[in-house]
Amino acid sequence: MSENAISAPLLEVKHLGRRFALPRAGLFQPAGALQALSDVSFTLQPGKSLGIVGESGSGKSTLARLVMALDTPTEGQVLFKGVDVHQTRGPALRQLRSGFQMVFQDPYGSLDPRQKVLAIVTEPIRNLQHVSGGRSEWHKRADSKAELRDRAAEALNEVGLRTADLDKYPHEFSGGQRQRIAIARALITRPALIVADEPVSALDVSVQAQVLNLMMDLQDRYGLSYLFVSHDLAVVNLMCDDVLMLQSGRVVEHGSANQIFQKAEHPYTRALLAAVPGQPPSFLTQETP
Repeated sequence: MSENAISAPLLEVKHLGRRFALPRAGLFQPAGALQALSDVSFTLQPGKSLGIVGESGSGKSTLARLVMALDTPTEGQVLFKGVDVHQTRGPALRQLRSGFQMVFQDPYGSLDPRQKVLAIVTEPIRNLQHVSGGRSEWHKRADSKAELRDRAAEALNEVGLRTADLDKYPHEFSGGQRQRIAIARALITRPALIVADEPVSALDVSVQAQVLNLMMDLQDRYGLSYLFVSHDLAVVNLMCDDVLMLQSGRVVEHGSANQIFQKAEHPYTRALLAAVPGQPPSFLTQETP
C-alpha cells in the first residue's frame, strides 16, 4: 500500500454550506434566508476523533445531518472514502452509508418504542437487503432469522448487554442502556465512522462516563473514527484528537485538542473555555492575535 493510500482521509468536508429559506415577514416583504453553515472544511483520518463544538444554534447538528446525507447542502461536498455522498443515489448510497452510522442525542426518542431490540439493532442490515456485489459476509442479507439474531446478539454483547435483551422493548431499559442499544445498532454494519450528535447529554453524569468509556474501548478495538458533536468541552477534551469550533455556522478555530484547550486563540473559544467549571486557566495567559 502506498503512503498516499495510508494517509488518505476517511472523511473530507469541502466548503460546505447550508442555507434555509425563511417565510415572508409580511405581504410586501421579500422572503429571507438563514445561512446555517458557511464554508466549513475539514478532514478526518481513519481511527481518529474530531470534536465539533459550539453553542446552541452554531450549526453543529446541521453539519452532522449533512455528513450523514440526512440533509442536502446548498454548496460544498462531503466525501467519504473519496466518494461524494450527495452525488450518490439509491443502492449505491445505501451501500456507502453502511460505512458510516449515527448515534443520536436522545436515547428515549431515537428508538422505536413499538419494536423489540432485535428489530431495532438489525435495522441497518435489513436496509442493505437490496444491495449486492462485493460485500463482506457481515454486510450481506442474513440467510436466516437465526443468523440475523446471532449478529444482533454479538452487537449487544459488544456494548455490555445480554442476548436475552433482544426480546425486550426500549421502555424496559434505563437511559444509559438505551444509548448502548443505539451504539449496537450503529456497530452492526461494522462502520468506519460514527457520527455522534450529543450522545451523552441526556444522561446522568455517572452514566455518561460509562458510555464514553465504552465508545473509547470500541474505537480501540475496531479502529473507529468519531465525528463527535457536543457543547460539552470536558467531554470533547476526553474523546477527541482534534477540535473544530463553530460560531454562527462558521469555523472560528480548528486544531488539535491540546492546542485548542491550552492555547486557544479566538475570543469565542476562550470565552467558552472560561465558562467551563474547573477549566485550567492556562489559555487565559495566551495573547490573542
